Amino acid sequence: MNEKDKNTSLIGNLTLFFGIFLLFTDVFFLIMGIVYDMPLMRYVIYVKLVLNTSNIFLILKKHYLVSTVIIYSVILLFMIVGVICIGTVGEFQLFALGMLVCISYNGYLHNRILKKELPLAFIIALHVLGYIGVYIYARTTEPLYAIPESGENIFIIFNSLASFVIVIIYVCMFHNVAIRSEEKLEETAMIDNLTGLYNRHYLLASLEQTGQTSPQDRWLALLDIDDFKTVNDTYGHLCGDSVLRKVAELVKQSCQDCIACRWGGEEFIILSAKNKCSTDILETLRQKIADEEFCCNNTTFKITVTIGAAGYDSELTNDSWISRADEKLYFGKTNGKNQVVL
Repeated sequence: MNEKDKNTSLIGNLTLFFGIFLLFTDVFFLIMGIVYDMPLMRYVIYVKLVLNTSNIFLILKKHYLVSTVIIYSVILLFMIVGVICIGTVGEFQLFALGMLVCISYNGYLHNRILKKELPLAFIIALHVLGYIGVYIYARTTEPLYAIPESGENIFIIFNSLASFVIVIIYVCMFHNVAIRSEEKLEETAMIDNLTGLYNRHYLLASLEQTGQTSPQDRWLALLDIDDFKTVNDTYGHLCGDSVLRKVAELVKQSCQDCIACRWGGEEFIILSAKNKCSTDILETLRQKIADEEFCCNNTTFKITVTIGAAGYDSELTNDSWISRADEKLYFGKTNGKNQVVL
């Protein structure tokens, strides 16, 4: 499942969750309205039950934006009704604050999936003004109904738990989105777009780590595709790109215990990632590439590679280590190509 499908599924599940959550709260508040004889709350709940039941149908039909408008409106209006009925003691005003993270995250999902969203600033301002408004109302007007302290405590516990659950759920999702986004950015910064191998930046970071651990039996190899310019000139650059991708795939298959990077152009660097990782895999890789048939423009051809490898030397800087492997590569290129020089 790709990222878009995941987000679409997520927004559908979240909207459905809120639809069901509202139905659950309707049942609770209806019972409370009956037990403590609050006609206004009961009448409003009857209307909410119709709206929220209809909203479930809209959600199942994937009318997520319309459903979200209904959810926001119902929660905001019922918060106001709750304060009118029993004042701020029941903590209905917490729903205005709890909905802020919900509004923000749902707005993000709508923008990513539907490419449109409700005016975020306006909706947030509406909830903030609603929160302030009910407090001002409660300070200047007596509540419609007087209920016992036990009833007040039930409202406080229920409304506080519901608000905190909403906040916790959405904060956790924001947290996961932030982590996934950072990981994706880091991966993108370290991956070569064409071949899917690590790039120069990742290799240099890996070499710094190698310098810290100082493994005496590690090695570094520089691989170059022989006569790659001829491939580009004969078959075109698109074909050349295809060859690079195929070589990268063969490098991945043969050097699974190594760090494989595209150094630039048709050059690749292979860094042994484990101690006692034998350089024999380089000859295996060279032979595998030589045996592989490449096809471009309905023409099949073969290519070869030359590889120069140098063992780790604590006296060498990372640049010198690469240069030593490059010297071995140059020797191989000028002495027949299609070989591994150790």
